[in-house]
Amino acid sequence: MKLYPINLDVGGKRCAVVGGGNVALRKIRTLSEAGACVEVIAPEICAQVAELVERGEISLRREKFSADMLGDELLIIAATDNPEVNRHVAQVARSKKILVNVVNGSGGDFFVPSSIRRGELLLTVSTGANSPAFAKFLRLMLEAELDENFGAGLELVARYRQEVKRRLPNSQARQIFWQRILTQETWQLLRSGQLGALEERINHALENFGAQSHDGTD
Repeated sequence: MKLYPINLDVGGKRCAVVGGGNVALRKIRTLSEAGACVEVIAPEICAQVAELVERGEISLRREKFSADMLGDELLIIAATDNPEVNRHVAQVARSKKILVNVVNGSGGDFFVPSSIRRGELLLTVSTGANSPAFAKFLRLMLEAELDENFGAGLELVARYRQEVKRRLPNSQARQIFWQRILTQETWQLLRSGQLGALEERINHALENFGAQSHDGTD
């Protein structure tokens, strides 16, 4: 299966999760952390979901799912422990042109990949539903390799982005500049937590690059 990769902005948008157990909880938290307006539809919910409702982080319809509950949601996740209910949710969502994900089942429009967050840095791993276990294995390996220093490294590079644009108005020159910065040496600095050394490397490169022409030639 060939999937189209996408990172979706759900901030401020209505999203629904059908189900209130532990599997649904993971989906609820991920959506809520991304800024979505999450509504849970379930007759019974676990204690952790109840806490999110009590804190006002999500809303709850403590009812069994029915077709008339869906309106202008951006997406819906069918996360009950009943395959028949999940299939029904998927059918209704697709009839209403709402993107739907079915947990541990077929009939949905998209899969939610294993992910790693380091600040604003987001990496996802998908096996096209061929092996969730293999996706989890890769995520665990990458988590061990990419610690919080990589999120801090992204913040550092982002802070210099506008300065680089100011000094190097030519897009080709900027591309060459970042190619010279983002190398194996930078990878090693991030792995060892040497953010100060990385900042010095960027500053030094900026000073030297400033003496070169804006088309990137020496």
